[in-house]
Amino acid sequence: MITQPPAPTADRASLSACEARLRTIFPPEALVWITDEQYDTNGPVWRVTLLCLGEDGRWWRRRYRYDIPSDTLHFAGETPATDAELAAARRTGRRL
Repeated sequence: MITQPPAPTADRASLSACEARLRTIFPPEALVWITDEQYDTNGPVWRVTLLCLGEDGRWWRRRYRYDIPSDTLHFAGETPATDAELAAARRTGRRL
């Protein structure tokens, strides 16, 4: 489920910048579903979790952190995704 806690308008605009950075990583035709977005005022950062098809043909759950003040996207790790997670992402996630 995608989670977007209330955030000021400027911080919501930063989510668009985060997604623009993510689009530079994946080709336009890539199958990528955003499954979670969380705004953290302590950063301020957006924490984004997505499912994507890896070069090895397996599905991966990847986490990224977008640092708003520095306009920087950080990779925060990946784990293999299950078929159930993929099905849930297709139902409730949002395409990048």
